Amino acid sequence: MVVIEIAGVSWMKKLEKMSDSLITTLIAGGTGLISSLITIYWLKPKIDRKFHIFQLEENYKHEQAKKIKEIIGQYKSQLLNSAEHLHSRLKNYSKNCSENWLEVNGDYHTNHYYIDTMVYRFLNFFAYIKLVEDNLEYLDTTNSENDDMEMIRYFRIFADVISDVDLFKGSDYDANNQSDHIFRNRFEQYYECLIQEKKIISFNLFEDRKDELIEYIQPIYMFFDGMNKTEPRYRLERLKCFHCILISFLNHFGYDFQETKLTKVQKLKKLLGPLKFESGLKIIIKKYKLKGSKQLTELVIDNYK
Repeated sequence: MVVIEIAGVSWMKKLEKMSDSLITTLIAGGTGLISSLITIYWLKPKIDRKFHIFQLEENYKHEQAKKIKEIIGQYKSQLLNSAEHLHSRLKNYSKNCSENWLEVNGDYHTNHYYIDTMVYRFLNFFAYIKLVEDNLEYLDTTNSENDDMEMIRYFRIFADVISDVDLFKGSDYDANNQSDHIFRNRFEQYYECLIQEKKIISFNLFEDRKDELIEYIQPIYMFFDGMNKTEPRYRLERLKCFHCILISFLNHFGYDFQETKLTKVQKLKKLLGPLKFESGLKIIIKKYKLKGSKQLTELVIDNYK
């Protein structure tokens, strides 16, 4: 009996220890469970809210990018055709610069096919850019896809190459006189004249309305009137820089038949001479951080030296 009692006491002690351990485990587990439930109770709404905000932001970016792509797609074909026509005219002018077909001595009301088509194609191109930009006005273009953002950057560069006097940095050019550049804030007024009911008027209508349009676009005629290689002015240099960007634009976004090969770029160089303001052009390109700026510099500018 003594042995049994002793054994019983031993087992009782073991059971007591096991009970204490179990209770401790249960308490610890319960405390952890309660702590987890409290944590989930407080954190879940915050996590859900952050995830919801994240979803909204991603949906917003996606919708903005989609709308931007749709707008650019709506005008892209017409814009590329306009760029091609202008590029074709600039190539033709390069070959026939010595013919002085742009010289009309201020007689802008009379129809002169060569300068009329030059002015029309020039303004037509910028008018299409305006149609795109006007439709993008209320969208957040920072959410554009890479290729669309690249095109938007080109839009800004085109305007700068025509209006920015920094292109002639280091020269004696008078920035207060609109002779070899076009004032940026006034430039938009000139190509807006070609837009009627959100469409670009045809060349035939442009000719028919030229008398009334001259009042608004005369500075563009003056910019091209008599342009030649031997004059002591910089407007041809500005046009050559613009042509470089236009070639790059068509090479990047255009159809394969709109591409200008290196050999043709070099021919243009021989026809019109090297770029006198290459450094100014490179500054403008760098300013807008074009992803293809290295290719643009190597293919177009460096081979136009």
